[in-house]
Amino acid sequence: MCRDLCRDVRNPDPGIIPYEDLQHGLSRAVQLYGDRLFAYGDPLGLPSLREAISQHLAVSQIFAGPQRIGVVSGAQQALHLLASMPFPNGKSAVLVEQPCYAGMLKLLNLLGITAIGIARTEFGLDLDELERHFRNNSIKFFYTVPRFHNPLGTSLSRQEKEAIAAMAEKYDVYIVEDDYLADLETDGRSDPICSYDRSGRVIYLRSFSKIMLPGLRLGAAVLPEAFIHSFRMYKSSSDLSTSALSQAALEIHLGSGLFQRHAAIMRERYGVRMKALQEACGRYLNEGFRLSRSAGGIFARLELPDHLGAEELAAALFQKDVHVFPTAPCYLPSVEIANGLRLSIIRANEQEIGDGIRMLRETADELMSRSRTNPSGRSAITWI
Repeated sequence: MCRDLCRDVRNPDPGIIPYEDLQHGLSRAVQLYGDRLFAYGDPLGLPSLREAISQHLAVSQIFAGPQRIGVVSGAQQALHLLASMPFPNGKSAVLVEQPCYAGMLKLLNLLGITAIGIARTEFGLDLDELERHFRNNSIKFFYTVPRFHNPLGTSLSRQEKEAIAAMAEKYDVYIVEDDYLADLETDGRSDPICSYDRSGRVIYLRSFSKIMLPGLRLGAAVLPEAFIHSFRMYKSSSDLSTSALSQAALEIHLGSGLFQRHAAIMRERYGVRMKALQEACGRYLNEGFRLSRSAGGIFARLELPDHLGAEELAAALFQKDVHVFPTAPCYLPSVEIANGLRLSIIRANEQEIGDGIRMLRETADELMSRSRTNPSGRSAITWI
């Protein structure tokens, strides 16, 4: 049995995917839209879906009319478009949290964009350091995952989010807020940075893939007025338009309440699993290990003892069918890398989580014992 604690985080647990609801939504979409689903549409998305998304986002204190919403083929596409576009502030560098979503770092490197790092710990950001970056560097935008951070799993406080919005206006820096797991939030008082934006400097990204099927590739960008024309042009040059069939299916799920009901099921399921992860780490791991204090979502970062290499441990666990992910790819090359693993509960049930953490401890003990008897440090297991 595979104990998948982080390997395939792009895809939800197949056991909780609402296949029948999805099939119904797709069939209903074909009935309602007919031939229109198979023609090129507005690069920013179906008008009716943008209206439905506008209403859905209002629950999260995002009050934006459909004219400010762009439907994208997954939040990753929105990141690519925003990184490629010129911004009104005329600046060029991108400020990223460290650690950061590894896909964003790969994207910036691919595009040859200067990336600057700022430390993000489980306790948040150093706001004085953030202000120094905003004041002294040519920051085009600050990319942040305030809620259920990847890989830490933690969330920023209200005070931090308010401060970020205020500094963005003061120093003419844009914020790209990646709120990819907003629909898994259990705290109704946890509002996004965008809700504190008074100057039109926050671009808000929402993913629908983690709740439905990632293969549908659907997300939304809430754009300041100044960005709409440029974003439309870049989106059109990227893929002309997002799949109309996927858009229509999402519209039906939002309008019928199926999406919201499934999100509630996932919140409960993942909440139980996150608690199981925390309990398993408390049961099997000693003070040399430290699990980030994740309040929800699907990720947590496990810090390892200094003398236990994350990549070697991950490789050894892979041989035992336990999948974890070293956090090294979440750091810029110039930044000191924390020795840790990203764990995810998205595809592992409570039993598998407990077994996986127990095996992690046993494997760690084996490696540390081997290290003491093999002082040369030569690894018997290489990363796959």
